[in-house]
Parts: sequence; C-alpha cells; structure tokens
Amino acid sequence: MYDKIRVFAIVTALMAGPSLANAQVADSKEILRAAIAAQLRPLLGDGAGGIVEKLKGVKPDGAISRNFNPAVVSKAVFGRAAANVAPDCNSTQTNTKEPDQGRCVIQTGSPDSPTGAFAMLAFSKNIGMGDITYLRRPAFDPNSTVLPSPVKLSDAEAYAQALKFLALLGVPKSEIPVAPRDAKNPLPVRALLVGAEQDPGKDATRIEVQKVINFQRSFTVPGGLFKDPTTGIVLDQVLAPGEVTVAVDDNGVQLADVQSWSDAQMDPKLDPALAKSTPELIDEITDDLFAEGVRKAGSLSILIGLRKAFPNPDDPNPPLCPVCGVLRPALRVVISQVGPGAVDSSERNFIAPGVVREYDLVGQTEAESPAR
Repeated sequence: MYDKIRVFAIVTALMAGPSLANAQVADSKEILRAAIAAQLRPLLGDGAGGIVEKLKGVKPDGAISRNFNPAVVSKAVFGRAAANVAPDCNSTQTNTKEPDQGRCVIQTGSPDSPTGAFAMLAFSKNIGMGDITYLRRPAFDPNSTVLPSPVKLSDAEAYAQALKFLALLGVPKSEIPVAPRDAKNPLPVRALLVGAEQDPGKDATRIEVQKVINFQRSFTVPGGLFKDPTTGIVLDQVLAPGEVTVAVDDNGVQLADVQSWSDAQMDPKLDPALAKSTPELIDEITDDLFAEGVRKAGSLSILIGLRKAFPNPDDPNPPLCPVCGVLRPALRVVISQVGPGAVDSSERNFIAPGVVREYDLVGQTEAESPAR
C-alpha cells in the first residue's frame, strides 16, 4: 500500500512539473510587464500621440556638413607640420557609384612607432554621416623614471576647451545640451587617472593626467517635452543619435571622437495618427525583453528620444542625405536584472548583462517596414 502511494505521488509530481514551470514563467513575465507599465504610463498617459506631436516640432538648425572645413581643421591641429593625406580622400563614391561610407585619414608621424610623436585626423568622406576622430600622442621615453605631471586645468577650463574644439570640428552648438542651473553636477567632466608604483608593497601614486568630457547629442523641443510630476521640472531636451568624447590636458586637446553626429532631419513621413497606444507599447517591450531572457527589472530606465532610421531605397522622395538617415520618435529602454550595488558572480551564479533597446513610438506603413 505504501509503495502504491509513493508511486502515485511521484507520478503526480511529474505531471505537475511542467504546469508549475509554466506558471512561474508566466508570473515572471507579468512582474516584468508591471515594472514597465509603472514607468511608461506616467510618461505617455494613454498613448504616444501627444509626445509625437511635440517631437514633430523639433527643427534641427545645424549640420556638421556645413560647418566642418577639413582645410581649416587640418591647419589648426597640424600647424606647419607636413601631413600625409590618404590618396582616396577626394573620393566620396565607391566604384559602384554608391556613397563611400569610409573615412579620409590625415596624419603626421607613424602609428607603428611606439615612442614617436603621432597625430591623426580622420573624418567621414561623406561628412554628413558625422564621424570625426582626432588624436595626438607626444613622443616619450619608455625608459624614463619621471612620473607624468598632474593636470592643472579645472573642470570648467577643460569644458570650455572642449566646446571650442567641437566648434572647430563643426559640431552645432545648439545640439549640445546645457545642464539646468540647479544641477548637482552641471559639467560632464571626469578625471583620467594613472597609477605608478615606486615602492613594492606600498600604494601606487594616483595621478590625474587628463580631463575627459562626454557629450550626448540632444535637440530642444519647443514648448517642452515632459513635466516631471514629482519635481515640476519641465524637460525641454530630447536625446538624439550622436556622442562625443574629448580628452584635454594642460597642452590642449589630445583626443576628440565624434560618433554618428549625422546631418539630421525629422522623418517627413512621420504620421502622429499612427502613434502607438500605451498598452500596445507595454506588450511590445515586455515580449521583446522577455524573449531576450530578461526575467526581472533590477534597474529600469525608460527615456523618450529619437532614433536613426533609414529610408526605403525605392522612395521617390528620399531625404536630403540618404546615408545620414532620418530621425523617428522612440523609447530608449535600459534594463538590468541586477539592481544597484556590487554583484558577486561566478560560473554557478551567472549574471546577465544589461539590455538597451529602442522602440518606435509610431507604427510603420507596409511600404516603410522593410527599410526602417
């Protein structure tokens, strides 16, 4: 009798196993859905229509292709030094007459020399794509025992130098965000430190050698984009594709890396009537993240922004710069299953990395879907 009961219990447990697993999966998905809904509803209300209407008012008034002058920049960064210009710099098309998406490279010195002075300027041949890199490396003696001198520049001085150099590169000033007056950390400046150990067993000497400034591109939204219900602060900037990193020391700019600061224009085919509802977006985001393996929201950030999209190549009315793309309203979702604080991980306790996704606020027509 006892054996029959035990067998029955085992069979019952095996039969319930899949159902229990399915229930746990369903529960975790609903927890994820609730976390997304809790952040999305205050942002959008019932739907994205109102936000899309506001974003349609964004009018990019600058263009890096109009402002960037390679001759002026080369003279400013290389001076009278003889620079080597790549032979294909004057070609903006490939052999098949397509826009060349490569870079023109101008340099002095040799990048292969580990100790010699070297400087390089590289920029998109079709500059409207918005990729520019400048770097400078002074000569040095690897056998020297003299420690590098700490930078004396203040954060404000480094920030001002970075802005001046970006103006030289043609980055529109109107697309560089300015922190609010009451911001706790108004300047996006960090310190680059190196360590030097002179005596074994003692702590290494920490030396601040450069100031590093990061810029995230944004556009002003006429009338403001969103009012934070908890602080009352009106957000009047919207994130856009484009980032810059500048490194400065007492001898000037040593690095400037401009990425994807393309000539921007809003998608002329943007139709607010196709704006997605909030429940539709909640389902779309939840399903996508869950398919990526996300099971909980240890930390979650949802931001309204613009994403870069590309037009249908068969469109009879293409944008002014096809390789630059167009801007479409989107949500930028940054989620990590791990919450704030340090995390101990191992082969047995694997911690999945964070996920960053973008989701269109406006639905696409059948003609657009294959391209955008």
